[in-house]
Amino acid sequence: MQTIHEPLSASQLDAYLDQTEAALEQQDDAELAPELIQAGLKASLEGQRLHADTLSSVRRLFRLWLRAGDPVAASRVIDSDGREALAALPTAERPDWELTLAFWRLEPLVAQRDMSALHAALDTAFTLLTSLPDALQYDKAWEYLEEQATQAGAHALSRRCLAARNALQHADPERAAYRAWDDALMAAREAQSFALEGQDDAATQAGARAIDTLAKAGANQDVDLNDWLRIGHALFTIVPEAIAGVVGRVRALTPASTVFFARRDIDVRVARLEALTLRHQGALDQALARLVLGRTIITGDADDRYSAVMLDWLLEAGKHEDAARLAFESVFHERQVSAEHGARSATRAVNEGLAGQLYWQLALAYAGMADGTVEVRGDESEAAHVRRHLALARAHAHADPAIDAVEGLFLIKSAGDYHQALPLLETAARDPALANSTVLFKLWVARIRVHGGQAALAVPFMPAASAASCYILGVELGYNLAAQLPEGEPVPQEALEALAARYYETGLARYEAFVMSGEGHARDGDAHTYSMLCNNLAIHYRCEKSDPAAALAVHQKGIAASPFSEHYQGVMSCHRDSGNDAAMVDSGEQLWHYSADHGYSRHNPTDYIDDVAAALHRLGRDTDIAIWLQRLDEWWASVEQDERADYEHSYVQALASVLYYLAHTQPDDAMLRLEPVLPLVRAAARPYTTRMAAHALRTAGQFERAQAMYAEALGHVKPDDAWHESQRKAIVEGAAECKRLQRAAQPWWKVW
Repeated sequence: MQTIHEPLSASQLDAYLDQTEAALEQQDDAELAPELIQAGLKASLEGQRLHADTLSSVRRLFRLWLRAGDPVAASRVIDSDGREALAALPTAERPDWELTLAFWRLEPLVAQRDMSALHAALDTAFTLLTSLPDALQYDKAWEYLEEQATQAGAHALSRRCLAARNALQHADPERAAYRAWDDALMAAREAQSFALEGQDDAATQAGARAIDTLAKAGANQDVDLNDWLRIGHALFTIVPEAIAGVVGRVRALTPASTVFFARRDIDVRVARLEALTLRHQGALDQALARLVLGRTIITGDADDRYSAVMLDWLLEAGKHEDAARLAFESVFHERQVSAEHGARSATRAVNEGLAGQLYWQLALAYAGMADGTVEVRGDESEAAHVRRHLALARAHAHADPAIDAVEGLFLIKSAGDYHQALPLLETAARDPALANSTVLFKLWVARIRVHGGQAALAVPFMPAASAASCYILGVELGYNLAAQLPEGEPVPQEALEALAARYYETGLARYEAFVMSGEGHARDGDAHTYSMLCNNLAIHYRCEKSDPAAALAVHQKGIAASPFSEHYQGVMSCHRDSGNDAAMVDSGEQLWHYSADHGYSRHNPTDYIDDVAAALHRLGRDTDIAIWLQRLDEWWASVEQDERADYEHSYVQALASVLYYLAHTQPDDAMLRLEPVLPLVRAAARPYTTRMAAHALRTAGQFERAQAMYAEALGHVKPDDAWHESQRKAIVEGAAECKRLQRAAQPWWKVW
């Protein structure tokens, strides 16, 4: 008798889906062959009877079938299980979910490339979305359907979606200030749709309408230079003759007060738009000239795609030598997108025998040893691949610093041979095009390993190729050098810190030269990296040079370029070290509010609240101390229970300090808060914390308890420790002051 197994459903299905999805993630992480993963998944799915009884499990199950390469089974899940799950919902919830099912149906049809069925499904989804109440016709739904229609070549339908979405936006009172932008964007998308359909005249008319709509926007409309740049990028292939006017609008909308990196960012974005337009118009040499600035990496760029664009244009222009150099540059500097593109281009160029073989071969050699481009090796080992292409490169030019750079890095990576690599890297680093942070860091490591730290740090300074490389090199030298050296290798710390700072200063000068002139390396334009460099350099000036004024100036440069919380904490520390109490309190306020508004993962108010309270007391603003006590309480309440052990000592220390200053004007309130904390003070067993609690008791007039607390504090002092000895002195002085105040508080007739 054959057993009929019940299908997996409900919690059993959820468990199966959880297990399967986890297994797929592990297989992806292990980088198994996609075809093996797909075959295994399909076998697993076919080996079970599965029934999804909720729409959530329908979504998970049909997408697993899609991943298994069976879109027919995926459609079956949606049409069968999905329909049943939909029917089980309350009537009021069904319309929205029916649209969701209609959207899900598109995915298997796209996978099947059944254009007739896909177009019919798109029409059905359009009808469903149109029939929904206005409250359910959300903007993202129309945007998604329009994108799907465009990808499917259903251009008339995509334009109907655009119109429906635009009508929905017009009905939204919260978008009243964006009417011009919404209308311009719809016209631009229509222009693109007509162009894809081959209706060039209609496309030109729609493009002109988009630009005209923005140009005629009233004073009540929110239109800025970013909107013009977006419209320009959307339309440069459709109305290229109008782009000069678009750039003019961008310039007109750039406030005269826009300076520093903000103006250069605009220049770079304009250069990109102009370059793309010129290339579309056939002016390839002019386009390449504009892209020299346009390929500068700026804040907001996720990758180096414009170097990849430039590489394609150089090949198109027949400038194969220049293309080879750029391909090598992209691969050698391991830039996201352009490195992979450079490696692929080098493979084709070698196969086709294009000019520039030295650099094409070097691009492939380095690609074979870099994590992001190892696929160029195929089945060849790293060593065989790199040596083969280095040999081919040497056949074209026996001596070249670029060959030395690749070979020197390979010797270190493959064999740890710093002695043989050192002269190669010395030669390579003299070429500014090669002196990136990797080459220079490995050079310094090799110098120290071969010559010793003292002698290595005395050799001439070697500048880096770009501002960004200077920043990275400063970080590497400051934080990662020890891990690259033999254990116990002595390195003069002061000289090392000075070297890292010199790279930061060089990088600062490179960034600022780019800002002033608009000329420089492609890695000299990122405002946020500049800001991080400023933060590190300011820390050096304040902590190593004891120069808070110099540190403050550099922090302010960083804030002007790209603010983040560490700068505001640094500014506060500078004012504290300079003894400027009023400025320190103001900067503490800035830090507190900026961190609350923008986030600060390392924000620890116990690092500075006691300093702020002390400054307020010295300024005679004791009434404001309660505000900071409340902020300390708010922060402590936000700390998760499992993290409190890490912060408890610093919290108790800050609290005891704040209560001491509060006790000068609100002694009763201060004692009310201090009493329950005293056990934690004693448990901390730290001289500073105990001393501040004793100060608070003394200030509140509880002299006997204060004396006992001073005695406890002395018991926590460790001998032969400079900081602890400073605490001993402060404790003794505090106890003496306590005795003086106690005597002064006694009536004269009780003196004897």
